[in-house]
Amino acid sequence: MQGSGEFYSFAERSAWAYIEGEIRSETYWLERLKGTTIWVAEADNMLVGFINLKVGSDSEIEAAAEVECLFVHPEYARSGVATSLYFALFEQVKLLALKRLTVEASYLARPFFEKQGFHSIRRNEHKRFLNAADKAQGQPQVLVNFSMTLAL
Repeated sequence: MQGSGEFYSFAERSAWAYIEGEIRSETYWLERLKGTTIWVAEADNMLVGFINLKVGSDSEIEAAAEVECLFVHPEYARSGVATSLYFALFEQVKLLALKRLTVEASYLARPFFEKQGFHSIRRNEHKRFLNAADKAQGQPQVLVNFSMTLAL
């Protein structure tokens, strides 16, 4: 949660990392990543980044895919990890002959994806609750991200 501190408050980052007070579990992540292709970056026997690609299953967007997650450990930020991961993913995109790539990018990730040629198409606001009490009181954290697209 450190890397995004420049753009999101601690409460907003906590609302993203937790689901109503519960940390996102291994089961949550296994389910979320199911059916996607994942690339990982390691350094010093440690996972320092990952990216995944989810190819569309809807016939309308069959030739499209989404970069669903891109994460780089804060200690490895701006060291080329994200670029290397993205280039590996993009090789698969070319093999699949996709016509469009999309991403929901955070404030932190948006400049990276713009550098890769993506264009913002809309700003999104997602309401998340830190815990059940906040939910009962109607006091969500509002997380902002950006829908972006790249025509291929």
